[in-house]
Order: sequence, then C-alpha cells, then structure tokens
Amino acid sequence: MTAAYRLKGIGWFGSCVAVVLGFYLVSLQVAAERKKLDDVNGRIAAAQRDIRALETEFDTRANLVQLEKWNGDTLALTAPVAGQFVGDEAQLASLDVTRGPAEGAIQTAALLVPRNPRLSSSNRKPWPPPPRLPPRPSPTRPPPSSASPRLICPSPRSSRPCRSMS
Repeated sequence: MTAAYRLKGIGWFGSCVAVVLGFYLVSLQVAAERKKLDDVNGRIAAAQRDIRALETEFDTRANLVQLEKWNGDTLALTAPVAGQFVGDEAQLASLDVTRGPAEGAIQTAALLVPRNPRLSSSNRKPWPPPPRLPPRPSPTRPPPSSASPRLICPSPRSSRPCRSMS
C-alpha cells in the first residue's frame, strides 16, 4: 500500500514536470516566431526605404530637363575644377575664409543670390503688396461688478447654507 502511495506521488510530480516543460517549449516557440516576425518587419521597412529612394531618383530623372533649365537660367552650377582642391591639411588650414573670393574665382551657388527675386525678368511686373487688414480691436473684459457678492456653497450633499464672500 505504501508503495502505491509513493508511486502516486512520483506520478503527480512527473506529470507536473511534463506540463511545465510543455509550457516552456510553447513559450520558446512563441519567442522564435516573434523573432522571425521582427526580422520580416525589418526587411519590409528596408524595402520601403529602398522604394522611397528609387521613387525619388525616378522623379528626379523625370525632371532632369527642368533641372538643366534651372541650372542654365538661375543656378549656373559647374563641375569642380582642379584649382578648387587643396593638396594637404596645411594648405587647407592656411585658407582665409574671412576675405572675399579672389578675382576670377569660381562662384558657388550660395553666392548667386538674386538682388530682387520679385523682379527677376525685365518684362515682369513686381508683385503687388499684401493687402492691409483692419486692426483688430483689443479684447476687453468688463470690470468686475462689486455690487454682486460671490457665493460660496458647500457640496450639494452638505446641509450647510451658502455664504457670501465680499
């Protein structure tokens, strides 16, 4: 009889261990699936970034004629020439950026700002000035009336009456 009780306890212990191991294995499987899902989400995000970059490049190439026109008309950008590069760090450190460009130096796009962008062409009329709006009246509050007293009431469940504060 005592042997049967011992075997019964060992049986319960073994079944509990099997259930705990089963839960642990399910938890490991869920973690593995989540890891795979995170990897797939990362690849989707990378593909979306690549698609966005390709769409930008396609749009830029589709507007290449317009960009060339702007470059010829307004920007006047050119490819860099050998005179724009320095040989080593000492020459770079010796450059004085506080003085203006030397005579005959190549100008960059930052230096080609038009004087009056509204009058970029001689046959165009200047933009009309913005319309003037009437001034807004300043908000005024009526002065507090000293004739009406302020009432302070306790909570609605209270049996005390309201009292005035002056």
